[in-house]
Formats: sequence, C-alpha cells, structure tokens
Amino acid sequence: MSHSRSLRRGIILMVLCTLFTAFGQLFFKLGARSFSLSIQGILLNYPLIIGFFFYGMGSLLLIFALRHGDLSQLYPFIALTFVWVLIIAVTIFHEVLNSFKIAAIILIVFGIIFIGGGGS
Repeated sequence: MSHSRSLRRGIILMVLCTLFTAFGQLFFKLGARSFSLSIQGILLNYPLIIGFFFYGMGSLLLIFALRHGDLSQLYPFIALTFVWVLIIAVTIFHEVLNSFKIAAIILIVFGIIFIGGGGS
C-alpha cells in the first residue's frame, strides 16, 4: 500500500476515533445525571456503560489509525473531538454557541490542516 493511501486510511480512522470519543462523552454526560458511586449504581447506569463502549471503540480505532502514519501527522486529528463535542452540546444540550466558540473551532480546523497535513 502506498504511503499516501496508508496515510489517508489513518486519517479516516482518526476521524472515526474522534466521533466515537465524542459520542462516549455524550453518554458520559447523560450517565452523570444519575451517577452514584456504588457497584449497582455503575452497573445499572446504561448511558455510562454505553459511554465506556464508545470510548473503548475510539481507543481501538486510534490504535489502528496510528499504524498508518506518523504520530505527528495523525495525532492532531484528536482535536476534532472538540468540534464534535461542541456540535453535540449545541444540538442536544442546547448550549449557547457564541463567536468565541466559532472562532475556536475555526482555529482547531486550521491547526489540524496545517499540522496534520504538513508531514513528510
């Protein structure tokens, strides 16, 4: 497999990793509403369990992605998690989207492009 094709596969896996991680955080937030620090409280907190599942899947995708490119090229894509979480927060939890958050998202995306796309 050519280097550019392998890198492309790594980038796709990293984007999927960030989506899974963001959904894990969504379910952690939902699980936090009824969280209690007990065995039963944890085992019966289905949103929390689903959150752990998504986080675990995100971790596996990260491991597979890192096989396909340089760490310095692929790891900046982790910052996409902030973008997905903001979208989830605004759409599901009706959090406020202001100009500072929009500017931050733009900076994150440009940072990913410049750092992630600027490899060898």
